[in-house]
Amino acid sequence: MKITYPEHCGNSPKKILLINLYKAVANHEDSFILENLADEIILNIIGAREVAGKQNVILTKNAFVEKGLKEIKINDAITHGNTAAVHGSFFFKDDLRIDFCDVYNFKGFGKNARIKQISSYLINSNNHKFFDD
Repeated sequence: MKITYPEHCGNSPKKILLINLYKAVANHEDSFILENLADEIILNIIGAREVAGKQNVILTKNAFVEKGLKEIKINDAITHGNTAAVHGSFFFKDDLRIDFCDVYNFKGFGKNARIKQISSYLINSNNHKFFDD
């Protein structure tokens, strides 16, 4: 699976962690993902479902990847204190494109803090008709 991201995303420990998290998704490295999630992790896929616990987050990630994910493009990663956001696009084998913004909350402020919450905003860009009149 292909993953692209801006070179400037490597200038802070949390940005590096987040880029590596998406690399782990692309490379099926669940152990890396698990070691960076808090035990009480909550994944809120806005408008769809809320998932609690490390194993359930991995199961949800696997179901997403198995839909034919072929590329992850990260446009930017922004961090401040114990929060961060990553936005970009997921591309699937059937030409489906999902644009995303994932907002992360960490358990602490240090570079080794684990992720305790993810709010994931997903937009199907193939049939987005909000501004069509």
